[in-house]
Amino acid sequence: MPGNLLNGEFTLGGDGTLALLQITDTHLMAQPGGRLLNVDADASLDAVLAVARERQSVPDAILVTGDISGDASANAYGRLADKLADFEAPSFWLPGNHDGCGEANIDQVFFTRFLLSPHWLIVMLNSQVDNEVGGHLAAIELDALARAVDIANGTARHLLVALHHPLWPLGCAWLDPQRVANAEAFATEIHRCRKARVVLSGHVHQASDTSIDGVRYLTTPSTCVQFAPGAEDFKVDTCGPGYRWLSLHPNGHIETGVERVTDQVFPVDLDSGGYL
Repeated sequence: MPGNLLNGEFTLGGDGTLALLQITDTHLMAQPGGRLLNVDADASLDAVLAVARERQSVPDAILVTGDISGDASANAYGRLADKLADFEAPSFWLPGNHDGCGEANIDQVFFTRFLLSPHWLIVMLNSQVDNEVGGHLAAIELDALARAVDIANGTARHLLVALHHPLWPLGCAWLDPQRVANAEAFATEIHRCRKARVVLSGHVHQASDTSIDGVRYLTTPSTCVQFAPGAEDFKVDTCGPGYRWLSLHPNGHIETGVERVTDQVFPVDLDSGGYL
């Protein structure tokens, strides 16, 4: 896999509303059944995907926003590809701080940079920093964002940006320092976009939905362990694992929601002081 992880473009089918699923922070370990804070990451992901198959129609695409592996294991990526194959929808992936995607022996198409539909442009950005928990957008990523904005403006498309780390604080004192360190540079670029703008992130293992200066910022639960909102120190939550669905309309209107597993329980180690 090339050093520049994200490359190329993919044209999504359909000419109306764009249907997406976002899954994030799957934390699959080297072997099936590997656990994070006592939660079987494969089993919880399987349960989340079963809920998505039951509750959602076939999406136009699935966005996987990082921490695919919990221990940078190459084995995790093939397992994810196998689990998503039943959806008959293309999936596009991002690295998170726990990932070693460069070692994964999988098709480069999973790491496509630009996804095009008649009314929306999706750009995938890599916020991973080697050997760091927090995020940063390198110059090549900011250049990709600038190119996406130029394409969106030139073709009257709305813009969705996906990356692993959130841009702005969520009110979790221990997590907020791990956001994208150069978020202001990101904001400068995205504010040039003249149509609807939405940003999807993972990393924080919790759902949020905030608008800042006309840009909508969303974060999404993990398919594994959840973090408690508003916590000063590391604290897990007892909410079930989940995913986010999005309906992106031609006029820029965005419908979205979070669905969680409710018919299974995945007991988590509530006494853990962290794992990062």
